Amino acid sequence: MPLRLTRNGYERLQKELEQLYQRRIQLVEEVRETGTEGDLSENAGLDAAKRSLALVEARIKQLEQQIADAEIIEQNGEPEEVDVGVIVTLEDLDSGEIVRYRIAESVEMNLSDPIKTATPNSPLGAAIKGKKVGEEVVVALRTKTQRFRIVDLSWDGVEESQTKE
Repeated sequence: MPLRLTRNGYERLQKELEQLYQRRIQLVEEVRETGTEGDLSENAGLDAAKRSLALVEARIKQLEQQIADAEIIEQNGEPEEVDVGVIVTLEDLDSGEIVRYRIAESVEMNLSDPIKTATPNSPLGAAIKGKKVGEEVVVALRTKTQRFRIVDLSWDGVEESQTKE
């Protein structure tokens, strides 16, 4: 099953992969250098370098697989319905509060971003997927049920001028 990503998300994965390739080169050299230092059975530096290298190798394999499986979402025109790559503005029908969610795969989550992320398979993401502006949805969460109206849809990471073309 393809991993559906925005162009920005795909490029972030590629950038991280390139950085890890560079880090791997440094760690291989570090393993080589620390391996020549004294007794190998008590070489803490060598053990630490090998552990770091193993973690980097594992992440490289994970990223290579994600990039190979990636399908980049085309973000042309205005989004017509909720899908990956869309920022959804919702009105809570009980409180009147307006909230915004980015619909994205978990690999695109950015915890420092003020806009919360909902994955397509989360309760919210699944409830609003395919819905259009003006539609109402009921989302069953662990502790409560919420009712929302979809107020607006916009592309995640796409400048306004690009979507009007």
